[in-house]
Amino acid sequence: MAAIQEFEITYQGLSATVAEHSLKHGRVFHIDFAQPTMMPLVITVAYDSDDKKFWTSIPEGRQELAEEVGKLVAGYIRNKKKEICVTTTVKKSPVLSLFD
Repeated sequence: MAAIQEFEITYQGLSATVAEHSLKHGRVFHIDFAQPTMMPLVITVAYDSDDKKFWTSIPEGRQELAEEVGKLVAGYIRNKKKEICVTTTVKKSPVLSLFD
């Protein structure tokens, strides 16, 4: 399965590589930590019984780490969207518009 995008985050002062993958019903993120003693982590967003979103590991069992790293992944994606959503306009025609 090819990654949609790859990027780096910093976790506990060390670099971690994140690869985003798309599945039929959502996205998963595969994280490889620079620290050799840390096993790779796969996380996704899930919903609890009150329909509240939370980060979870796949397979379950590394919940605390999933929450911490998930916040960093979400922060990166939010910042990336802000960069992409900048709109600029250039007036190309000497003809007056309705707004002039």
